[in-house]
Amino acid sequence: MSTKIKQANIKTNTEERPPVVAILGHIDHGKTTLLDYIRKTDIAARESGGITQHIGAYEIIHTTSDGRTKKITFIDTPGHEAFSQMRSRGARVADIAILVVAADEGVKPQTLEALEHIQKSGATLVVALNKMDRPEAKPERVKQQLAEKSVLLEGWGGTVPNHEISAKTGKGVAELLDLILLVSELEELRADPTASASGVIIEAHKDPRRGITATLLVKEGTIAVGDCLVAGTAAGKVKSMADANGGALEQATFSAPVAITGFDALPAVGDAFSVVPDKRAAEEKARAASLAHVVPAPGGRAPDGKKILAVILKADVTGTREALEQMIAGIVHDEVVVQLVKSDTGEVNEGDIALAKQFGAMIAAFKTKVPGMIAKLAASSGVRILEADVIYGLVDRIKEECAQLLAPQVTRTDIGTLSVLALFKTSPTGMIVGGKVTKGKAEKGVKADVRRGGTTIFVGKISQLQHNKKDVSDVELGRECGMMITPVGPLPPGATIAVGDELTMFAEEMRRQTIA
Repeated sequence: MSTKIKQANIKTNTEERPPVVAILGHIDHGKTTLLDYIRKTDIAARESGGITQHIGAYEIIHTTSDGRTKKITFIDTPGHEAFSQMRSRGARVADIAILVVAADEGVKPQTLEALEHIQKSGATLVVALNKMDRPEAKPERVKQQLAEKSVLLEGWGGTVPNHEISAKTGKGVAELLDLILLVSELEELRADPTASASGVIIEAHKDPRRGITATLLVKEGTIAVGDCLVAGTAAGKVKSMADANGGALEQATFSAPVAITGFDALPAVGDAFSVVPDKRAAEEKARAASLAHVVPAPGGRAPDGKKILAVILKADVTGTREALEQMIAGIVHDEVVVQLVKSDTGEVNEGDIALAKQFGAMIAAFKTKVPGMIAKLAASSGVRILEADVIYGLVDRIKEECAQLLAPQVTRTDIGTLSVLALFKTSPTGMIVGGKVTKGKAEKGVKADVRRGGTTIFVGKISQLQHNKKDVSDVELGRECGMMITPVGPLPPGATIAVGDELTMFAEEMRRQTIA
């Protein structure tokens, strides 16, 4: 490429922009604690089960060791395994991804999963060796483990930036932020503040008072109150805007996380948004996107013959809803499938009850309200509502509902064998025979295969059992007895018991199946 052409492609309006940083790693390795220390807040204590279950973006101002002040935007991605999709999106929108690894525990399966997301996203990798305050911390062992996965840190023959920290005490955190800014400068991150704003939806939910509120991460340009925008199937006009701390804004530029109101529908987490000239253009783009978004309606059975558990999913926020959708899609069984009739955020309402009744669906409500009147309407309509505030608890309950649709597992135990010596009565409803127990024992109430020449003619049940003309519950090996055999199900044409037939008696235990 010629120098002249190169110069023509350079955007003269671009400016240096703050880095967007994602924090990823194994659960309980200190991701949220690190962000807490940086933000001086306590997120994890307010989360059900101590697990971060939402995704958010936060902007800080850091003073470097040489006295400069720089902005950094952090994306906090959940650590529980259910949020693989959200973590993946967090890495994709980030310029830099911090892989947090606890120095006392080392590399875990979820560490490797997070590493894979980072590598696929193209974000620059920085490794934070956390929990260095613990006496059992072994950072060299972690570096060796990463090297075995072809992640070579600086000082270990590689180029991956890394730093040892304690998110609990704060030791090394300031130096880690310095390192982030150094990496950012080397990446030469730039954007055009005069361009039409575009970026990514980080979070979205319905606020009872303000309507739909969405958290946006601006990647390019400047967004202002009054701008029209579109994200996937959602369109709108920015009515209000606030920064990460709730302060009102009139406009915001690149790398800034902002909360806005004004969408006419919930945008999906991870959707790209863009500012367009007017509301009509926004609605046309949203309408075009909606044509490709069709929710299948459940029938009696799936095309492959599986039984269907129809579910209406309601969650508190979009990010968690999508994580639940992913986990529900992972419920796989040979005989049953979960089909989402509807997936939405907000309170359970009358429309949900009507839809559930129409499709024979149950409602799975995660951390969202079920008003008293709605609960009564559900009860009178025969609609069941499952409520939970921990994501894997709700998924386990959906698995239990799936198991209820499965035929129970039957375990057969052979009890004994009887040789038929006499036939006293025969009819379609029952046959009275006499015989001798040649193996095991005979027992009242069990089933029996009526076999002739090694072939089963039909299956019956021993409804009566006598020994020496007295009713008994069982007859031991070698003894003779009389019994009434009642057919189980319709008799095949011409099927009857004859002298010389053999009865193989067995008991059955039925157990409800489970889904892992």
